[in-house]
Amino acid sequence: MLILGPIGFLTPWLLAALATLPVLWLILRAMPPSPRLLRFPGTRLLLGLKDPRPVARHTPWWLLLLRVLAIAALILAFAGPIWKPAPEQAGQGPVLIVMDAGWAAAPDWSQRQARALRALERAASAGQPAALLVADGQAEGAVPFQPASELAARLRAQQPVAWETRYPQDLTEALSQVPGSASVLWLSDGLDHPGRTALLSALRDRATVTVVPPQGPRLALELVEGEQPALRMHSDTDGPAPGVLAIGVDPQGTPRQLARLEPEAAEAGTSGVISRLVPIALPSELRNRVSRFEIEGQGSAGTVVLADDSLRRRKVALVGDDRANEGQRLLSPLHYLRRALAPRTDLIEGGLGDVLQASADVIVLVDQIAPAETGALQEWVDKGGLLIRFSGPRMAASERLGDEALLPVRLRSGGRDVGGALSWGDPRGVAPFPPEGPFAGLAIPPDATVRAQLLAEPSPDLASRTLAQLTDGTPLITRATLGQGQVVLFHTTANAEWSNLALSGLFVRMLDRLVQTARASAQAPEPEMDGEMFWTPTQVLDGFGRAGDPQDLVPVPAAEFARGPGPGAPAGLYRSGERAAALNAGGPFARASWPGARIEAASEAPGRDLRGWLIAFAALVFALDALGSAWLARGGLAPRDRKGAGA
Repeated sequence: MLILGPIGFLTPWLLAALATLPVLWLILRAMPPSPRLLRFPGTRLLLGLKDPRPVARHTPWWLLLLRVLAIAALILAFAGPIWKPAPEQAGQGPVLIVMDAGWAAAPDWSQRQARALRALERAASAGQPAALLVADGQAEGAVPFQPASELAARLRAQQPVAWETRYPQDLTEALSQVPGSASVLWLSDGLDHPGRTALLSALRDRATVTVVPPQGPRLALELVEGEQPALRMHSDTDGPAPGVLAIGVDPQGTPRQLARLEPEAAEAGTSGVISRLVPIALPSELRNRVSRFEIEGQGSAGTVVLADDSLRRRKVALVGDDRANEGQRLLSPLHYLRRALAPRTDLIEGGLGDVLQASADVIVLVDQIAPAETGALQEWVDKGGLLIRFSGPRMAASERLGDEALLPVRLRSGGRDVGGALSWGDPRGVAPFPPEGPFAGLAIPPDATVRAQLLAEPSPDLASRTLAQLTDGTPLITRATLGQGQVVLFHTTANAEWSNLALSGLFVRMLDRLVQTARASAQAPEPEMDGEMFWTPTQVLDGFGRAGDPQDLVPVPAAEFARGPGPGAPAGLYRSGERAAALNAGGPFARASWPGARIEAASEAPGRDLRGWLIAFAALVFALDALGSAWLARGGLAPRDRKGAGA
C-alpha cells in the first residue's frame, strides 16, 4: 500500500496512468466540438469555394477540464484510495482474520466485512497467505491458510448468526497451522463470550494480535417472566435509550407497528452494562396480536423477542359455586382457581349464559351437571373454545352423569375415594407426565396426592385421551376434541376436598399450560423419539433479526433446546405437540477486555473507501460534459466568444 498523507492506495501502480493526462489534454484540445447546422439560402452563392488555409476550431478549455477531471477521478478510483487507512500490521508473515459472527456483530456487519476485505487485499498485494476463522460455532478442524485472494469470495458470503458468538472448542487443533510469524486481526463484537479469554491467550503465544472494536453501542432485549411479563433492555452505553416496538397484525391482518414501549430509568449492572425495564403495558386484545418486540433502529437477532404462548393473555371465565363468606372461603373451588389464574389471565365470573356472551377464550366449569345452556356451550366449544371442567361431589352424586354430553370420556357414577366402595388403600400420587403432552417437563411434588376421583369407563381411546394419570394408572386429567375446540376434565376437585393438588405449585403450572393451548384445536402429538421430547422449528431468525422459514433444520431435542440458541437451534419459534415456545437470542452480557492485545483506535481505523465516491464524481462530470457539449452544439457561445475559444 502506498500512503500519501491521509490517503492510501491499494494498487498504487495504477497512478502511473495520471502521466497520460497532458497527452490526453492535447488530443482533446485538437478535437473540435460538434458544428452547429444553419440553413441559409444565400450560402448557395458560396458553392465551389474552398479555403486554402482551413483552421480547426478548438474545444473550450472548461470542457477540456471537465473531461480530464473525469478521467483522473476514474484512474484514482481504480487505484483503490482509502481515507486514513489502518497502519501496516507488525510482521510480514501470514495473516489470520478472526471474525465474531454472533448476533452482536450484526449491526455493523458491512463495516466488518469491508475492514476484513482490506486486510485481505493488503495481504494479497504483499504475497502473504491468509486464513479466516468465523466464530459462529460451526468451524471444525484446523484453520487452513491459503492465498489471500481466494478468501475474498468466502468472506463476502458470510452472514452473522442468530445466536451468541462461539469459538472453537479444541484450540490446539484449530490453531495448529498458525505460525509464530503470523499477525492476527480480530474483528470483535465487543462482548465477552465463553472461550474468548482462552483463544486470546493462545493467539498471543503464537502471533501479534490487533483487535478492531465494534462501531456503535451493543444492545440486547430479553423477556422477564413473572406474574406481569416485561422486557429488559441491556446496553453497554449510558446514552438515550431507544424505544421498543411491538409488531403484529392489525384487525385487517396486515403486519405493522402496533405500539411503542418506553424503557424505564437505567439500572447499573456489572462490567459497565446498563439495563432498563420495559413494561408491556398493553390491553389484552392488543397484546395477543403482537408477534414480536424489537428495539427501534437496531438490526440483530439479540434485539428481538418473539412472542409465544407465554406472552398471550387469555380471557378466562369461572363458573361454579362460590362460597365467598369469610368462614368458607378456603372451601370454595373458585378461590384456588382465582389465585392460580389471575396473575396471567383476565378473569371474569358469572353465570354460564353471561360468560358465553363475553367472548371468553377459556370457560372453567366447577362441579356442574347439565347446565341449561348446554347447547350454546357446545356451539362455543365447536368454534374453538377451551372448556375445562372439574369434578366434585355434585357430579359424583348425579344420576345423569352417563348422559352428560360435554365430557371427554364416559364416567362411572359414584366416584372413588379412600374408605369408599371403590376404595384404594392410601392416597395415590401423580405419575410422571408423558413427554408429548402439554404437561411435559413439569416437576411433580412428591407430596401431591389424590384421595378421591371420578373414574372413567374403560374404552379403546381412553389412553389417547389421558393427559395425566395417577400412579395406579387411573386417569387424572382427560381431554377430547370437539370441532375446533377442546374439552378437558380434571377427575378431582379444584379445591382441597378430594386432593391437595390445588395447594401445590404444580396446579398453577398445569392450568397455565392448558390455558396456553386455548383457541387452538388439540393436534396430534409429535412422535416420541426414544422417550424424549423434540421441538420442531416453525419460524427462525437470521443474525439481523429477520424472520424466515426453516430450511433444512431438524427437530431439536429438549435438552439442547433448554441450552438456548445454537448452531442446530437458531433463535425462532418452535413447536412440540400443542406447545409453542420462542427461543430468543438476547440476554445479559458483559464487555470484553483485551490484555496483551493492540486495540485499533477509531482514529486509526480505515475511515472510508473512496472508490465509490470517485466513480460517482466521474459520472457527474461526464454528465456535465454531455450537457456542455449539447449547449455548444446549439450555439451556446456568442460570436466573439467562439473566436476566443478557437484561439
